[in-house]
Amino acid sequence: MDGPRLMSTSPSAIRLGGERLEDQRHICALVDGPVEADALLLPFITDGLDRGDRVVHVLDPEVRDAHLARLTEAGIDVDAAVATRQLEVLAWGDAYMRGGRFDRSAQLAYLRRSVAETHDLGYPMTRYVGSTEWALDEATVRELLEYEARVNTMVRNQPDVFVCTYDLNHHTGRTIADAHDVHPAAIVGGLLRTSETIPASARERLIAAASQLFHEAGIQATGIDAIIAAAGVAKATFYRHFPSKDDLVVAWLSDERTNWLADVRRVAEARASSPREVIPLLFDAAAEWFEVDGFRGCPYLNASVEITNQAHPALPVVRAFLDHVGAQLGEIAAAARLPEPEQSGLQLKILMSGAITQALAYRSIASFESARAAAVRLVDSASSD
Repeated sequence: MDGPRLMSTSPSAIRLGGERLEDQRHICALVDGPVEADALLLPFITDGLDRGDRVVHVLDPEVRDAHLARLTEAGIDVDAAVATRQLEVLAWGDAYMRGGRFDRSAQLAYLRRSVAETHDLGYPMTRYVGSTEWALDEATVRELLEYEARVNTMVRNQPDVFVCTYDLNHHTGRTIADAHDVHPAAIVGGLLRTSETIPASARERLIAAASQLFHEAGIQATGIDAIIAAAGVAKATFYRHFPSKDDLVVAWLSDERTNWLADVRRVAEARASSPREVIPLLFDAAAEWFEVDGFRGCPYLNASVEITNQAHPALPVVRAFLDHVGAQLGEIAAAARLPEPEQSGLQLKILMSGAITQALAYRSIASFESARAAAVRLVDSASSD
C-alpha cells in the first residue's frame, strides 16, 4: 500500500468474519485464542486500510510487534500508515488502562476524541478494535460492561465501527454471556448475531428509543410514531405498555439509566483520596459525562424547560430528581465536614446546574472548570473556619 487512499466506505460494504455488518456498529467478537482472533480481525483491518479508513487497534503490548509484522506480511505499508496516523496500534496502557486502571468515563472521552481526530485527519471513518484480556477481576469487568453499554449510545448515527474482542480462554462464562448481551451484535463461531436474535423486551426498547429521540429532538418534537418505528414495535404494543406519551416520558425520567448523577458521583468517589477531594472531582466527572454525551444536557433540566403544562405527570419526577441532587450533594458536603452541609449542598447544586446550562449553551466544558474553582473555594473557606 502506497499511503492512504481516501475514499468513502459504504456502511453496508463492511465485513467482519465474512459477515456483512449492514447497520451494526458495535460488535462483540468472541474468539478462541489469538489464531482465531487474527483470522477474524486481519481481513477487517487490512480492508479498512485499503479503503482509506482509519484503524485504531488496542491490544496486549506483548503481541504488538508480532501484529505489525503480520500486517506487513498482508501487504500493508505499516510505516506509511503509521506516519499518516491512518493506523494506530496501541498497548492497553495507552488507552483502556491509562494511569494503571480502567476508568469508563475517561475511556469514553478518549473514544470520542479518537473518532473526532479521524475526521480532523480527513479519513471517512474509524475502525476501532480493542481486546479485553486486561479486564479479569469482577470489579473491572463490571466497569467494562457499563462502558460497553454507554458505547451503544455513542455510536448511534455514526459510520464508525467498534469491535471488542473477548477471548474465551481468558474470560469467565458469565463475562462472555454478559458481554454478548450488552452488545447489539456479536460474532459467535464466525457468525453474526444481532439484537434481533436476542431481543430486549418491548418496554426496554421503547424506553431506549425514547431516550435517544428525546435527547436528539426534544420531547415535544418527538412523536409517538417515531418512537414506535425506532423501537421496532407495533402501535398496540406501545399502548399496552404506555397509555400515553406522557406515561413514557415519566418512565424515561424514572429509569435509573437517565440518572446521570449516580455515575458522576461514583466516578468522583472512586478517584478521590479523601472526602473533600470528592467535591472538585464531581465537576471533573460531570464535565466528562457532558462531553461524552455529546453536549445534550441534563434530561431533567431539559424536560423542565420543555414541559409548560404544570399538571404534566413528569414534572413531579423532575422536581424529585432535583431534590435528590441537592440531597446527594448535601451528603457529600457532610462527608467532607463542611459547615451547614445542607446549605453547602444547595450551593454545590446551583454551581452544577449553572455549569450544565452554560455548557449546553456554549457547547464547551469551560463552565465546569469555573464551577470547580468556585467549589474549591467553598471547601477551602470551610477549612479555614
